[in-house]
Amino acid sequence: MLRTWEPPVTRLRAGGRLRRLWPAGWAAAVLMALGGALAFRGPLARAVTTVDRLLLPPAPRAAAVRTPAPPADGLPPALVLGYYYNPGHTANGVALLSRYVPVLNGIIPFWYTIHRNGSISGRTDPRVLELAQHHDLWTFALVSNMGGPAVYAALLGNPGAEQRAIDNLLTLVEVNGYDGVNLDWEAISPADRQAFTAFVGRLAQTFHRHGYYVTLSVPAETASQPANPWTGAYSYRQLGREADLLMIMAYDQHYPGSAPGPIASPAWVRQVLNYAVRRVPPAKIILGIPGYGYNWSGSGGAQAVTYGQALSLKGQHDSGGGNHFTYVQDGVVHTVWFENSASFLSKIHLVTGYELRGIALWRLGIEDPRIWNFLQ
Repeated sequence: MLRTWEPPVTRLRAGGRLRRLWPAGWAAAVLMALGGALAFRGPLARAVTTVDRLLLPPAPRAAAVRTPAPPADGLPPALVLGYYYNPGHTANGVALLSRYVPVLNGIIPFWYTIHRNGSISGRTDPRVLELAQHHDLWTFALVSNMGGPAVYAALLGNPGAEQRAIDNLLTLVEVNGYDGVNLDWEAISPADRQAFTAFVGRLAQTFHRHGYYVTLSVPAETASQPANPWTGAYSYRQLGREADLLMIMAYDQHYPGSAPGPIASPAWVRQVLNYAVRRVPPAKIILGIPGYGYNWSGSGGAQAVTYGQALSLKGQHDSGGGNHFTYVQDGVVHTVWFENSASFLSKIHLVTGYELRGIALWRLGIEDPRIWNFLQ
């Protein structure tokens, strides 16, 4: 049976959500992380030594925005979220999710698609939502778009299509008992920047009247580039005023079309956060953390790899520590970069240093399982 909606503040006071929080907040999480890191032995030892340098106090950073715009009232002070992706809705996916219950306080199911006329398609797995309800997890329905910029161009700025989209998004969360929505609208044309911001504002007004949250997954950027085809449509400052949470996808620093390199180096993530906290209150920022890697091969681009796949390749071709290596197969040079518990720990330190609201892992099931030792 799906959960009946209650106002967020009432749910926080009456439910068990506070039992999921760390008494000392993120600072306690880092202390636990440090203890866990020091306990590791073997191949990870050198990686942890590298991370030790990253755990020094960060260099002076940009002053954070301290505007009166309220953070998402009623949400926990520290959020640990996971993007959940199981397109086949298999029982194995539900079993996998159940293993994360002790370390998460929210999930973001990746199930729905928005269309140019404002309609939404997708398939809900009630078993996942029942599991979340049983364990008192926050739930945000991720709505994406697989049709590219043309879908947004037709939808945004069209009053009828926008209203249908808002109505359908509201129905989606009401019928399924979600706490809110997560718009993962990527590759919006920079020409639609203002139209997207205005749409988010209208959506937030409607959702807030009904007691629901609006969250956004937005690309990482280190400078304002309104003409950039990937980031130009997203005004951190304006979107941060309208949405309850901005989940900054701080990954793909290097990607299949680029030269090999780290997925999300600590120095680059720090640049992203320096830019973000000047425009958005830290209490509204969720740091998106990757759990995957890429395997670059010659000039043929790269393929995404899970931590397990990267570790298997590393075991075959490299005996050193760290989270990158090269090997030759059939005369082709491969370069692999991936995320592990050491790189995760460095990002947790940034979350605490910048006093962010929490983290969101992309995605559950592909990461180094040792990362959860830091958040038990």
